[in-house]
Amino acid sequence: MGRTRKTAKEIAELLSDGGELPSEEEVRSQGFAFYPRHWLAKWNKSDMPPVPQILGSEGLDARGRKWLTREDLFSMGQQIATPANAIEFYVAVCSWGVGNKARDVYRRVVPLASPDAGERLLKGITAVQRAGGSATAGYQAFSDPAVAYLKGLGPAFFTKLLYFAAGEPAAGGDGHALILDRKVAKSIGWPAKTWWTAQEYQDYIVLIDEICGLLDPTPRPDCVEYALFKDPSSTAGRGAV
Repeated sequence: MGRTRKTAKEIAELLSDGGELPSEEEVRSQGFAFYPRHWLAKWNKSDMPPVPQILGSEGLDARGRKWLTREDLFSMGQQIATPANAIEFYVAVCSWGVGNKARDVYRRVVPLASPDAGERLLKGITAVQRAGGSATAGYQAFSDPAVAYLKGLGPAFFTKLLYFAAGEPAAGGDGHALILDRKVAKSIGWPAKTWWTAQEYQDYIVLIDEICGLLDPTPRPDCVEYALFKDPSSTAGRGAV
């Protein structure tokens, strides 16, 4: 039997009953450690792009890790102008997404084997950043084989790219791109699948914005998204579940 989709009112009530939402600062500072060596171990094919700077030795801790927060990724997302920038951003976002799990790094390397990976990533990111762009346009771009689709890159991760590339959202939302993965989908009563249509993604963003409008004080939409995802036992990254 399929899940029953929850209404904005039902979700707002559940969030209110659960106590305070994560603060904006808590959302910005949400971070995970990752091991550049996990990426470098897979970066061994001749058709791979040049190794991005984020995988270099600078900034490593004693265990060979680096740390990334949402705030770091918002900053990186505003500095994307070239395919190389787009690949750097992709690796950073995916590193935040998978954390210290080497197995999932292998899956995230797969899209980069495409000879035009950088160009496609840039097209998808541009679709949300350009004048007149939107979250839905970005989602459509990453879903379209003629534009920005890459084998192995699904919504759980390309919505992360869209979210961070769009910059920090304002309270209330107003259509800002948001992360949609299976765990968030489960929280709102959606089917546990790995792909949604562009219309479903738009419906999701509208739903979160409606939830924001029902809460007092009005939160940023990513505070709601994080509350829907949040699991106190999660320490290994923000990957698909």
